[in-house]
Amino acid sequence: MVVKLYLISFLFLFTSCGTYIVSTEPSSNKIDYVKNLIKDEKYSRAIDELNYIMFNDPLSEYSALAQFYIGECYFHLNDFSQSIIEYNKYLTRNDTIEELVKKSQFMLCKCYFNISLEYNKDQSDTYIAIEKLQYFIEKETMRDYIEDIEIMILDLRTKLAKKIFYTAKLYIKLEELDAAIIYYENIVNDYYDTEFVNSALANISLIYCIEDIDKAKIYLDKHKDNFLDYSNFEEISSLVKSLKLNENESYYLSYLK
Repeated sequence: MVVKLYLISFLFLFTSCGTYIVSTEPSSNKIDYVKNLIKDEKYSRAIDELNYIMFNDPLSEYSALAQFYIGECYFHLNDFSQSIIEYNKYLTRNDTIEELVKKSQFMLCKCYFNISLEYNKDQSDTYIAIEKLQYFIEKETMRDYIEDIEIMILDLRTKLAKKIFYTAKLYIKLEELDAAIIYYENIVNDYYDTEFVNSALANISLIYCIEDIDKAKIYLDKHKDNFLDYSNFEEISSLVKSLKLNENESYYLSYLK
């Protein structure tokens, strides 16, 4: 009697806590059902159904497909770290489909891209993302996604350049101009393909104006090919030539980008 009472209590607790019960339909039907759940953005419910296939029908042709869709669901839930794990599980299987292998590899690129934090936060994940994307872009399977991956890589590199640029600005406020130049040069040398290179070149030349305007002119002429567009070079060159001689430091720094 006591055992029955405990059993009834357990079943009541189980059914009360759970708001969704996984169906026991065949895997073929479940996959179609899951696709509808994903379409309706019911990703957590879809994961429950997919896990049922994985555990109860692991040798079927639908098991690998379920693994792929689990990765998709976690991506849509913005759980990019778990999505990476699930896509990698799919890629290590022996029963993958060529098109889904390509899709999984590209989605891994998107996961690493999305894990990267804002420029003013720790950029460790950004460096990892760039490394991963450069690895995938060299794969033959990514031929159709090269342009998309290149855009992501440039966005990540631009984020790193932005962090460096604003670090340089901080040193300007601290009146550590030599340190600021080092950071600007970092952008010129390592992040030459980002939008911040023009401003970095301009700011270096303006800092040089404090010491000698001719030095700034020589620097600009030497680095004119480093500007993303020749018009940017002409713009800053005209500005430097129009500046007054022998003014105080704040005069030249007021023109910084």
